[in-house]
Amino acid sequence: MKNTILILAVLLLFPALVLGGEKEEMYLKEKMIPRAQELLLRIAQTNDLPITTNQVQSYKVDFYDDGWVAKMQLTNGWGIGFFTDQRETNESIFHAPEKLEKTYLKETMIPLAQAFLQRMGQTNDLPLETNQIKYYRVTYFHDRPGCQGNLRLTNNTYFSYLTESNKTEIWSFHRPIKTYFDLENPPKEKIEALQAMNLQNKLNKKSAAILAAKYFKILGHKEKDFHPLDFYPPEITQGYWVSESEDLPGNERRLPYYAITWYRKDVTVKELEDNDSYAKLKTVRIEVSGIDLGLISYSKGLMPIGSDF
Repeated sequence: MKNTILILAVLLLFPALVLGGEKEEMYLKEKMIPRAQELLLRIAQTNDLPITTNQVQSYKVDFYDDGWVAKMQLTNGWGIGFFTDQRETNESIFHAPEKLEKTYLKETMIPLAQAFLQRMGQTNDLPLETNQIKYYRVTYFHDRPGCQGNLRLTNNTYFSYLTESNKTEIWSFHRPIKTYFDLENPPKEKIEALQAMNLQNKLNKKSAAILAAKYFKILGHKEKDFHPLDFYPPEITQGYWVSESEDLPGNERRLPYYAITWYRKDVTVKELEDNDSYAKLKTVRIEVSGIDLGLISYSKGLMPIGSDF
C-alpha cells in the first residue's frame, strides 16, 4: 500500500518523466536540452548547463497539428518553456532559480529603492529587510543578459527595474497617497471629503511644473535632451475623478495632483499627431502632489539606463 501511494505521488509531481513516451524523450534530448543550453549561454548563465536528462527534474510536451508546446524544470532551478509552430521554435524563461532571484532582491532591488526614496526626501519607513516586501518578481530576458523586476513594499509603494549590461535602474515608481480614489459613483461624503482636501492644494499648473522639474533633475534627466513643456500640449494636466453621471462640473471633480510629461528631443509633432506608439514612449512622466509637494509617481520610457540618449 505504501509503495502504491509513493508511485501515485511521483506520477502527480512528474507525470511527463514517468509517462512520457519515446517521442517525448526524443524531443527532450534532441530539442529541449540543446535549446536550453543555447538560451542560458545567451543570457550569460553558464553555471551547471544542462547536458543530460539527469539534470532535468520534470518536463511535459504537448503536440499539436502545427507544432508543439513544452515546459521543462531543470535541477538547477531554471524553468524553461518552448513553443514551436511550423516556422520556428521560441524559448522563454518562466522562472529563475530562487537563490538567484533572492540575491537580486537583496543586493539590487532593496538598495536601489532605499537610494531612490532618500533622493526624493521620502525617508520614512525605508525598506531595510525582506519583511518589508509585499511581493517581488524578476523576469529574465531570453535573448540577452538582463532582466526586469517589480517590487511592492508592505506600505504599497511600487518600483519597477531594468537591468542590462550589468547596470540597473529604477524604471518607474508609484506611491499610494490620498489623492487617488476609486470614485465610481462616489457617495456624497467622499465627494465632500475630496472637495475639502482640494482646499489644501498648494499648487497650480505653473508651480507644479517647477516642482516636477526639480524631481526631473534629481533623477538625472537633462532639460537640453527634451522639448520644452509647450512642445505638444497638454504636457501639464491636473488630475480629476470621473463618475458615470458626471453631475458635478469639471472644476469640482479635480484632484490635488498634477502630471507633467517631457518628450525627448528626437520626437516630432508629426509622430505624435500620427499616434506613433514608439515616439510616445520616448518620454519622462512625473506626478506631484499638491498636498505634501512630494513625488507621487515617475516613469521613464525608451531610454538607455543612466542617460536620456
